[in-house]
Amino acid sequence: MQLEIIAHRGYSSIAPENTLAAFLAAIEHQADSIEFDVQLSADGVPIIIHDSTLTRTTGIRGKVRKKTLDQIKHREAGSWFDWRFKGEPIPTLEEALMALQNIKKFLYIEVKTHSYWTDQKIDEFIKILVKYQFKNRCVIASFNGSFIDRVRKQSDDFSLAYLVANRAAFRRQLTKAAQVGNTVMMSKYKLFIKHPDLIKSSREQGVDLVAWTVDKPKDLERLLELGIVRIATNCLIPEMLELKMQ
Repeated sequence: MQLEIIAHRGYSSIAPENTLAAFLAAIEHQADSIEFDVQLSADGVPIIIHDSTLTRTTGIRGKVRKKTLDQIKHREAGSWFDWRFKGEPIPTLEEALMALQNIKKFLYIEVKTHSYWTDQKIDEFIKILVKYQFKNRCVIASFNGSFIDRVRKQSDDFSLAYLVANRAAFRRQLTKAAQVGNTVMMSKYKLFIKHPDLIKSSREQGVDLVAWTVDKPKDLERLLELGIVRIATNCLIPEMLELKMQ
């Protein structure tokens, strides 16, 4: 199986994370896939931002879920990273999907646990993905396993992913992923390196794996030795491209 290069929050080592600038940089540098974070504004619009607050990337205090889209669009999320990106906005999900039509493989959409999604909002979320023709080109992921289960009940047109951060959660969700199918396991790379038995168990049950966030060549080499080829990175895109061409 060929190495899949997943740009974590876009090419976030050279452009501000979770912005169109980072996404387009990832495409320009030939990443296969892009990962980004989604949560809801106060008026229920899916927007792309990682933190529960606006502080780190905009310098403005306040929780994302308590700000309307109009309020959020009056902020910029680029100058914290570098003055060259001053004015870079926080994109909506629709804006990102329009800009990422030419992605080679998949969008990995992590739905954050900061927002509560009604069934209606999940349905609207799915319809947006279908509208922009990402039915077979995205993986919907979350640490909230019940959210993934609710998406599955409303549509079987998408690949899904359980995000886990420890061994116990991995084993618990792996059982479910194997039973329902069309679901991958996503975890921090250190868990796989420390517990390679998890890799073996997943393979035996036909469940694929994605490792995040791999930013050191030695860790990449170890993961490849262990057979993991779907890898999210902030900065190793050139090194991974070189490996793919060998």
